Amino acid sequence: AMRMRSLEVREQAIVSRAVLRLFLSGYLGVTPLQLQFSTTGMGKPMLQGTGLHFNLSHSHGIGLLAITRVAEIGVDIEKIRHMENMLFLAQRFFSPWESQYLGSQDGVDLGAVFFQAWTRKEAFLKANGHGIGFGLDRVEVALGRHETPRLRQADGNVTEAASWTVLHLEPCKGFMGAAAIKVPNVRPLTWHWEGKELPQRG
Repeated sequence: AMRMRSLEVREQAIVSRAVLRLFLSGYLGVTPLQLQFSTTGMGKPMLQGTGLHFNLSHSHGIGLLAITRVAEIGVDIEKIRHMENMLFLAQRFFSPWESQYLGSQDGVDLGAVFFQAWTRKEAFLKANGHGIGFGLDRVEVALGRHETPRLRQADGNVTEAASWTVLHLEPCKGFMGAAAIKVPNVRPLTWHWEGKELPQRG
């Protein structure tokens, strides 16, 4: 965290990892300091031998944490905001179908659909352990409020895509989130935690 230049980002990183330790230690019945993390070959944090899979994301003061015993999971959260180069980014990093769909959106929906696509892709890439280096354009996701969240194809494989569940999440106003887990038809339990019992920074 101390390598991060922004104080705000540094504090978010410290707090989010502290909260992660609190929740994981509660599931495992140990103290937060007893947790011993390791990483996959692609750098994804893990707790070997516990049966717990987890993933963490945070953006502009809001965090999203997923914990499960079912299978590997990934989450992503982003603040919905307008960026002048959204369509350029879509053409460069999204599939042709996604880029075309995004181009059909008006100004009101453009940001929401862009981050809907981004968070779903990022959640999948974090779950499968490859991360963003795998290539955002190699996974295609369903988009739009009236479409069931899902992977349309993963690296051209429709069968592989069907083995995943993608969850649409809007943790709070102005934020878009997603979770991806390699099990079909998962039904999540969700909690909104304000964290008021944590000590306040003095």
